[in-house]
Amino acid sequence: MQLDSFAVLWQLAVSNPESSIRRIEMNDFHDDKTIDQIWYRDALPEFRVMKPEELPKGTKLGMSYKTVVLTPKIFLPWLRRRLEESGVIFKRMNLSSLSEAKSQGQDVLVNATGYGSKFLEDIQDQDVQLVRGQTLHVKSNYDKIYMRHGKDYTYAISRLDGTCILGGIKQYGQTEKEVDMDIQQDIIRRVHTDLPDVFPAALKDYDVIGHNVGIRPARATGLRVGKEVMAGEKVVHAYGVAGGGYVFSFGVARAARDLVDEYVYQSPLAKL
Repeated sequence: MQLDSFAVLWQLAVSNPESSIRRIEMNDFHDDKTIDQIWYRDALPEFRVMKPEELPKGTKLGMSYKTVVLTPKIFLPWLRRRLEESGVIFKRMNLSSLSEAKSQGQDVLVNATGYGSKFLEDIQDQDVQLVRGQTLHVKSNYDKIYMRHGKDYTYAISRLDGTCILGGIKQYGQTEKEVDMDIQQDIIRRVHTDLPDVFPAALKDYDVIGHNVGIRPARATGLRVGKEVMAGEKVVHAYGVAGGGYVFSFGVARAARDLVDEYVYQSPLAKL
């Protein structure tokens, strides 16, 4: 699904630059993985394994490749306009169960309610959980994506517009929406340690645009994409991507579409 999504975003970067999607170099580091554990090593453009002298201290593996980046505040309104131009109608509703949506008259209902699937009376998926993330948006001419996976989860994501997102943190089960300045200082410490020539050591030396806190709906047993007939209603489930919403986006949409097609174009059972 991730590669399906990547293929669409990669093309949109050229065909629809107004979407904010841009192609960008990514430097991807791992403290405790080997190249054999990287499933996408043969799938991404300009992929190469980095030399030992290119690795930050403490990392075992480094890779460079081309990927994409986008700005959500531009991309999401752009995508909504495209959908509305194609005839999609947006409605806001409060539901206590999926069955309450039957009145809308759909042939198939797609359940993409995220964290709501934990509380919908006819779903109650107890594997759904929240993951708190926190980032810092700063002005910077850094023009790559830096990602480090290990004991900590550290990244610097250029938006190629003179700004950069610094992170990060994953706090499972946490829902605090206020900025934790201790975490923010730790993020600054980590990005400075790994990229000292790019990012200063002190918060006061940054031109800060904003602090961001996001509560992301995850699923302990992984992404759920599948079919289920519930009280006569044909349902396709598509939720549980946590912080991978854009990474999975078009891939999950394609998988959900295929499942909808299986319902819509299902051949009637032969009568003997």
